[in-house]
Amino acid sequence: MQKTFSQFQLKQILSSSNPNAEIELHKDEFFDFIDRYMVGCEHKNFHCEGDVWEHTKLVIQNVVAEEHDWIDVLAALLHDVGKKDALERNDGKNMQGHEIEGARIAFDWLVKMGFDREAREPVLWIIRNHMKALDLKVMRSKYDIWLLVKHPWFGRLQRLARADCKSTLNIDGRPRDDFDVFLKRPIVAECIEKEMPTAVVKADDFALQKWDDVRLEKALVFCHKMQINGGVLSKESLIRAAINSIGGNNG
Repeated sequence: MQKTFSQFQLKQILSSSNPNAEIELHKDEFFDFIDRYMVGCEHKNFHCEGDVWEHTKLVIQNVVAEEHDWIDVLAALLHDVGKKDALERNDGKNMQGHEIEGARIAFDWLVKMGFDREAREPVLWIIRNHMKALDLKVMRSKYDIWLLVKHPWFGRLQRLARADCKSTLNIDGRPRDDFDVFLKRPIVAECIEKEMPTAVVKADDFALQKWDDVRLEKALVFCHKMQINGGVLSKESLIRAAINSIGGNNG
């Protein structure tokens, strides 16, 4: 009969000095998703350190080696839980989209374990965005970079991304990438140092369009992106471009 563990016991395990050892001790009792989603799920032509579980253990180890709390360890434990489903969905070719699958799986498990919204939200945000963090290596959109690096949970995401890079190994056993190098890219460093420019166009500027909330939000994002990435500062030009792109008055 499977033993039931309390959320308090789970937090104790995640807060321990060696979470991997504690997780291994209790893996069959309440971390059944590790066997379901990680053990034996092999990476395709990338991670030389082993299957998803071997990689995850390295990530946890590297997170624990720095300043952290149990939420950081929980995010590390769950960050790649969607890879097996993504691999199956992509006919075994790749694991693209695993962050979306992972957030879905993690949400169900976190609810089952009784974690409240305050605990769930940072973990799920990290899972959904951990690939974007790695994309800082090549990301060119200042708008997208600013959205990421100015998010209140970016500090937690940095811990995960730094550990993720350290735990993604070449055949010689050395990390493929150094996340701190990504942060030193001029475009990324500038966005970290400076505040994101305030949007020139506001919701009231589209009042005559009578758009629903979805179209309005799409128009506001379009204008802010064009302002930041394209350097367009004229409110009239931005509004006109948004209307031409998204469509005019619903009525």
